[in-house]
Amino acid sequence: MRRLTVVLSTLVVLTAACSGPRADVSPSAGPTRPVSAAAPTAAATFSVPATFAAVCGTMSDGVQITRATATFVLNSPGRPPLKIASNGPGPIDAMVPSGSAQSSYACLLLDAGVPLPIFAGLIGPQMPGYLAVGTVPSTSARPFPAGFALPQGCAFVAPPVVGTDSTVWSVDCGAQANHDARGMLGPALTQQGWISCAIGLGSMYVKKNDVMLGVTESSLAPGDYPRLTQAARVINPCT
Repeated sequence: MRRLTVVLSTLVVLTAACSGPRADVSPSAGPTRPVSAAAPTAAATFSVPATFAAVCGTMSDGVQITRATATFVLNSPGRPPLKIASNGPGPIDAMVPSGSAQSSYACLLLDAGVPLPIFAGLIGPQMPGYLAVGTVPSTSARPFPAGFALPQGCAFVAPPVVGTDSTVWSVDCGAQANHDARGMLGPALTQQGWISCAIGLGSMYVKKNDVMLGVTESSLAPGDYPRLTQAARVINPCT
C-alpha cells in the first residue's frame, strides 16, 4: 500500500506541474492536437529519449498482473485494443489496481518486445510525446515520418531505428490489418498526397516531393509488425 501511495502521489505531482500546452514536436504531418488555454507552471524533470515511440489511450485493468510482470490493454476510439507488457507492475498497478473497474487516460513510451511491445515509461503533459485526450492519431514518435501521419487505427510500437540511409518505424494496425498494411495505410497515404511508385509482394513504395516511403507488411511472427521505411533520398523504384 505504501508503494502504491508513493507512485500515485508522484503521478499527481507530475501532472499538476506539467499541465498546459506544449509545442508540437512532430514535423508538418503529425497528430492533430486540441488547443489548451492553460499556461505551463513548471518544467518536467523526466528526460524523454532522443528517439521514442509513444501511445495514448484509456488504460484498462491488467490482463495479467504478478509481482514481476504485467500485461495490460490501452484503448483509443478507432484503434484496435493495444496489448502491452511490463517488466514490473509498479506504475501500472498503481494507476489501475488489479480487480478495479476504474480506468485512466495515459500516454506511454514503448520499447520493442516479443511478442508484445514493452512499457518503457509514463509521460505527462508538456513532455514530448504526450497527446491530449481526443488527439488523432493517438500515437507519436521522434523522429516522425516526414509528410505522413498514421491513421488512427495504427500506432507506433517501438522507437524508430535511425540509420545513415533510412529510418524505420514499426507500427501496429491490429491483428487483421498487420498482414495487409498496404490496404490499411494506402488510403491515408493517398489522402496525404503520396504517389505510388511500385507495389510488390507484401510491400509498396510511394513518394511525395523529394521524400520516399516504403511499406512492408508483417510476417505475423510474434513481435514482427508492419514497417515504414523513409529513405534519406529518393532511390529506386521511385527515381
